[in-house]
Amino acid sequence: MRLSVYLCMCPLVFSFSSGASAQQPLSEAEAVERVSLESPRARAIRAQVDLARADVAAARRFPNPRVTVSREAVAGVAEDFLLFAQTLPVTGRRGLQVSSAAAAVQASELRAGDLERRLRADARGAFVELSAQATREQELVAVLDDLKSLATVLARREQAGDAAGFDRLRAEREALDIEAELSDARALRARAQGVLASYFFPTPDPSTLRAAPLAIDRRALPPAPELVAHAETARPDLLAFERDIEAARFAARGAARSVVPEPEIVAGLKTSDVGAGDRGGVLSLLANIPLFDRAQPERLRAVARELLATAERDALRAEIGATVLALRSAVEQRRASADAYRREALPRAADLRRIAQVSYDAGERGILELLDAYRSASNARLRLVDLETDVARSEIDLEVATAVEIRK
Repeated sequence: MRLSVYLCMCPLVFSFSSGASAQQPLSEAEAVERVSLESPRARAIRAQVDLARADVAAARRFPNPRVTVSREAVAGVAEDFLLFAQTLPVTGRRGLQVSSAAAAVQASELRAGDLERRLRADARGAFVELSAQATREQELVAVLDDLKSLATVLARREQAGDAAGFDRLRAEREALDIEAELSDARALRARAQGVLASYFFPTPDPSTLRAAPLAIDRRALPPAPELVAHAETARPDLLAFERDIEAARFAARGAARSVVPEPEIVAGLKTSDVGAGDRGGVLSLLANIPLFDRAQPERLRAVARELLATAERDALRAEIGATVLALRSAVEQRRASADAYRREALPRAADLRRIAQVSYDAGERGILELLDAYRSASNARLRLVDLETDVARSEIDLEVATAVEIRK
């Protein structure tokens, strides 16, 4: 299959190896959809959120009551006590701790969403690599078939005395070089299949994965200010820092409430063996005096957390502004380069090969010039594969940076 047919998205099913079963190639969208959230990678991402939720459950705990059973005896008089003590969280510190932990959960969920987004982007990149390697393999197979056909024709002409043995040997030598490149291409394709398979769960047999040709439909890029604005309002990792700042502020307010003692009420029953064994009630109110521990380390830690999250948010926001502009420019330049190469270089390479073939058949050119034309035409098609792959990768990078869908 020629690269021009490939780039036109001709819906043909191609085979990577004789052992692979016939199967409809995956499109890029289908490959991304098959990224499983049940894979070990995805489960590890969600486990981070579960850890943060455990902190919320810990902050919501109501203090347990205490039971005290004691006996006092002196001068022949014994007294028994049965006391129940309960701390009353009336200062609001517990609610602030819950709010801080809840904001931390939101930050963790946003980061998990960002990691899943990047996981899909990585899978998209793995698909692009597999598609590119498969196309390179196809092109090398095609040019190898052409060279073998040429060598066969030259062998017949040599037997008929119309061609020199050098021409046949030189064509066969060129075919051997292409076979070596084809072997490398197949190894790279197999490796790309394994990488893509690792994003699916259960993991399929990598040799069964086939990638459809890359689409060359160019979706118009939004203006740079629009991309930057969208990134600043939609990127989960940036929003996560906002929740970190919120969590730190709640934690600081909760630490400040620690100087207000939370009372502990004690109620119970007192029994004495004096006389008829009188009984009476006990009621006490206890409170810690914040003399030494005024939660200063907790407050300093909360302030430091807020400063760190604010600095990281501002740094990421500045990075987004610069990175998005650069990535958008890179996409435009790569698109223009690929389109210009397809429009100008491919037709010229095809014309050179046709002219070289006609000139060789007429005896006006030698075998080296003909083989050079074969190689030049093949290299042009392979170069276009590299250019289209670069376009796809740059578009994926822009998607990650802006949280805007660039590729269909």
